[in-house]
Amino acid sequence: MALPLRRLCLTGKAAGLLFYWAWWIASTPFVGVFLARISKGRTICEFVLGVMIATSAMCFIWFAALGGTAIDLELSGVAQNEITGTGLSDQLYATLAVILEPTMAWIFSIIVVALLLTYQIITADSAVLIINTINTAGDEGPKARPHILFWGTGLALVVGALLILGGFEAIQTAMVVDALPFSAVLALMGISVVKAIIRDVQRERLGLLVLAE
Repeated sequence: MALPLRRLCLTGKAAGLLFYWAWWIASTPFVGVFLARISKGRTICEFVLGVMIATSAMCFIWFAALGGTAIDLELSGVAQNEITGTGLSDQLYATLAVILEPTMAWIFSIIVVALLLTYQIITADSAVLIINTINTAGDEGPKARPHILFWGTGLALVVGALLILGGFEAIQTAMVVDALPFSAVLALMGISVVKAIIRDVQRERLGLLVLAE
């Protein structure tokens, strides 16, 4: 029992990591521009610490704590297959049901749903904002409102169609497929960042202006 369960946990973990990787790669265009806008005036060290290290550490703590607890409950037999026996999207709520009293599990499930909805709404809002910024060349005036409505409606229709046609698996597949071409773009952007840093160091040594006024 333990060996198949470990294989199941590893398989689910690999699938989750693949989707998580694809999610961020596919979100790179608008997430990168959004982070660049809110990080204006900050140094590279501040950006790396706040955007990459701090957020990665929080994700690591979340996955290690909750995921490790769920795996331990299954391996020890406490959960009695109540976690692995449910669908992937329901395993979080099943874990809460095992470790908490029914009333507390219900309350925390409501909190989780509210947090997930907030996260998704903010993500969609950021995506529409950046798409509109790109299409209107930075214009955020009244003329940009039709673009915001158009892209917001389009995003909602695409996600709704994927959910109706294939459910959560269809969204996962779309994210993985969408992430593939951006992987090459991301590699080129990494090279560009390194070149830009080297040129900034050279300008600074020559006493030239590095930051735009």
